[in-house]
Amino acid sequence: MTDTTAPSFWLSLPEGFTGIDLAEDPGDRMSRIVDGLDGLTDAGPEQKLGIAVSAELALQAQLREGAVHVSNCLVQTEEGEIVQGVFSLYLREQEQGAPGGYPQRVARELATAWPDADVEVLDFPLGRAAVTVRDLAVPVSGTAYGLPGSGVTTVRQLEALFAHPWSPHVLAVVFSTQHLDYWDGWSVLVGAAISGISFYPPLNETSNALPPERQDNIRKAFG
Repeated sequence: MTDTTAPSFWLSLPEGFTGIDLAEDPGDRMSRIVDGLDGLTDAGPEQKLGIAVSAELALQAQLREGAVHVSNCLVQTEEGEIVQGVFSLYLREQEQGAPGGYPQRVARELATAWPDADVEVLDFPLGRAAVTVRDLAVPVSGTAYGLPGSGVTTVRQLEALFAHPWSPHVLAVVFSTQHLDYWDGWSVLVGAAISGISFYPPLNETSNALPPERQDNIRKAFG
């Protein structure tokens, strides 16, 4: 967590999701991605560099928006193609309004603001969330990375907004990918990743991990 005033959360990610050291040098991050791809694919150096650059561009955009956790997601399809996405978490201080009414209210607001997006209210183990899926046209410049030309790419973004249960914060879970053809597969993986988030410590941690007023009494009583 980068914001010491924000509440903690616990995270268990599925295979293929690798947490990124947000304080690491960008060049070192890209080198590690390229090295990691050597064991996954026999793709050429140009494709591996493209994957690494794409991941770093997405990461920098997330950091500018205040991300507190970012994972790089690399999956090899049945056809042998490497597809990549970025899974990010944000904790934002925000008034939630009437208890229990946050997801429905926000879903209505988002549907109005983004009429081309798919907007739903969905239930997860973490709680009920307002979920949006939309396609964004994102400009890409290769100049900073020594690559020729610039262009525009289409990125599909899923965002799930959860009201925090004991503080005036909202947890925003955001997943973005350029690999739209693999969206059905991504939907399953992102659902599993969201299911691995908790506002409460694992049951094998001591009861002192949270102040008494923040402990989950039902889980303590029934295990």
